[in-house]
Amino acid sequence: MRNHHSERNSVGRTPVPDSTDWAEEYRGLLGRLRVREEDCDESVLDHHLPFLSTLDAVDGSSVALFDLRTKSYRFLTSSFKFLGDYPREEALAGGPDYFLRLLHPRDLPFVLETVTRTLCFLLAVPAEERRDYRLSFEFRIRASGGGLVRLIQQVIILESDARGNPWLVLIANDRAPRGAAEETLLRRLENRKAGTWHLFPPGDRGEGPGTLSPRETEILGLVASGLASREIADRLYISVATVNNHRQRILEKLGTKSSAEAVRYAAALGLV
Repeated sequence: MRNHHSERNSVGRTPVPDSTDWAEEYRGLLGRLRVREEDCDESVLDHHLPFLSTLDAVDGSSVALFDLRTKSYRFLTSSFKFLGDYPREEALAGGPDYFLRLLHPRDLPFVLETVTRTLCFLLAVPAEERRDYRLSFEFRIRASGGGLVRLIQQVIILESDARGNPWLVLIANDRAPRGAAEETLLRRLENRKAGTWHLFPPGDRGEGPGTLSPRETEILGLVASGLASREIADRLYISVATVNNHRQRILEKLGTKSSAEAVRYAAALGLV
């Protein structure tokens, strides 16, 4: 996968600042984003909401749909599977701020920076291309029992308004296999159609020991396609023992217990 990590400008062509106060930048950017009611076709929700309810009931993810016009959730999982019981009505009323308050304090700036820089980038992308991008990132959040849980969140622009502004944002959270004690956080902004990465290059802040080497990424991709170790060895002209060594290091780096779990986790991050 190619890596393009140039950064574009935000609303009004203002360069993304180097400020560490990402909370201020995040709220300022949302405040400058103007999505008008008359430009939003509410009938699309008749299609999306039943599907999201079904997905939330049967899939392993916890799903939300965020409205950039009202700055509120239009759909929020009825059972946040990874946090235990949680006050859904309070979360609906509080919006993203409810969950931001539950983040590990050291992860909050990372999350705000990741989301802010990504939205700035996407606002400079042609409207018809925005749905091609998927943001994936990790964070640690406090569960109802008081302990920390590591999640991986995937975000895509689901709908734009009549003027091309981002409107509805689909969010899916999954349990990340790496434990909450691990300090490093992974993040990727991927153009799924072009097969390119943007903004966050390998080695970027937060991508420490969990980053796969090019060879490990290649092997994991072949595992994802259904090839056995012998077939991978034949294709890459290496020994089966070398393939198996790579596979073991992949499991160790991603903190997963099986190849299937590693493939799913890596796919969520856009690694394969």
